[in-house]
Amino acid sequence: MGTYDDAITYLDSFHNHEKVGFSSGPMNFDLGRLRALLEKMGNPQKGYRSIHIAGTKGKGSVSTFTSSILQANGYNVGLYTSPHLCHLTERIKINGENISMEDFAAILFKIKDVLGQAKSRITYFEILTLMAILYFKEKGVDFAVFETGLGGRFDATNVIDAEICGITSISHDHMQVLGDKLEKIAKEKTAIIKPRSQCVSSPQRGDVLEIIKQKCEDKNAELAIVGEGISYNIIDSGEQGSVVNIKGTKGVYEACKISMIGDFQAENAATAVGIAERAIDGDDPDIEKFKVGIKNAFIPGRMEILSKDPFLVIDGAHNKSSASRLKYSVEQILKYDKLILLIGLSKDKDIRSVCSELVPMSDEVVITRADTPRSADPGMIRGYIRGREVSMTENVKEGLGAAFNIAGENDLILATGSFFLAGEIRNLVKQ
Repeated sequence: MGTYDDAITYLDSFHNHEKVGFSSGPMNFDLGRLRALLEKMGNPQKGYRSIHIAGTKGKGSVSTFTSSILQANGYNVGLYTSPHLCHLTERIKINGENISMEDFAAILFKIKDVLGQAKSRITYFEILTLMAILYFKEKGVDFAVFETGLGGRFDATNVIDAEICGITSISHDHMQVLGDKLEKIAKEKTAIIKPRSQCVSSPQRGDVLEIIKQKCEDKNAELAIVGEGISYNIIDSGEQGSVVNIKGTKGVYEACKISMIGDFQAENAATAVGIAERAIDGDDPDIEKFKVGIKNAFIPGRMEILSKDPFLVIDGAHNKSSASRLKYSVEQILKYDKLILLIGLSKDKDIRSVCSELVPMSDEVVITRADTPRSADPGMIRGYIRGREVSMTENVKEGLGAAFNIAGENDLILATGSFFLAGEIRNLVKQ
């Protein structure tokens, strides 16, 4: 067995769409070959109950809330999410703890032994998915919560046979892969719904909700919807998070404390409550345990405050819808004199729409680029910005320095555009 560094070297030999984007390299997503590999591994995905989360925004938060609620109810819970913010081991967790580097290496080399001639056709994300599936079986989890990476129909996580799925808010993203029509994107994402399963949906546009309802009808799956059978109302929201009342289909959860800031997290928590109610046997949920799970849920890089005087907030908003939500939450929750927007985006994202949402709320803009081939050239982003003082930098450290030089103690630096950017900033500030 090799070391963790050996494991990373081996993993990096696979094609990684997350680093290079989806416009280059193989696009031959084939779940058949993954199922064949799982068969050789003894079908570890059948060793526990699975929950599957898809959507455009909020799916990482819903996955984390769901995992935390189940853990608070006494279950042993695996969680697989992407992308990671600072360290690759963040993607595979059990009861909130990252997989150890030793276990990461051990699991990867077990999979290497069964790959054979399939290596040349497997991607980086597919390997990580197989690792999570096997690791959860070996550690004897009761539940495993899987967040899709891209879409749903051909996503590597769709090899699991989930008994419950969650569909978070669907909007335009990854259009070069999923299509430019919201109807097509919705059909791709709802393909995770399995026959005779249960589905919980966040609030959706009317046409998207009709697609979800039709898919559930076709699959004879039971559907619950936030905004219909499940509801919530926000009591308070501020720098420390939110206090929310949530009404599920089995219980009423009053004055739930959400530790992640942003009004949008209330919707994510309500969706997770609906999912967890269906996962836990019986019709009498332990209200206090649900509330503990909601309070304990946390993901770095989601409207996270890293410092004050001036404020430094990081977020991964990378499409129009998520940028709009971020803008609303910042304006409603944070108090500041001047806003400095520190922005860096991937070149395959909708740069125009993100800039149209965030630039008008800013006083000055600093453009930078994360250390990944997917990053857009700062000059490309500059073309979408009008009417603001703009500084252009070539790396995140330089960009962060420029923003701090501009900011006064009562100002806000809002760093967003991609999780690559957010992760680099978090590493710089926390080191």
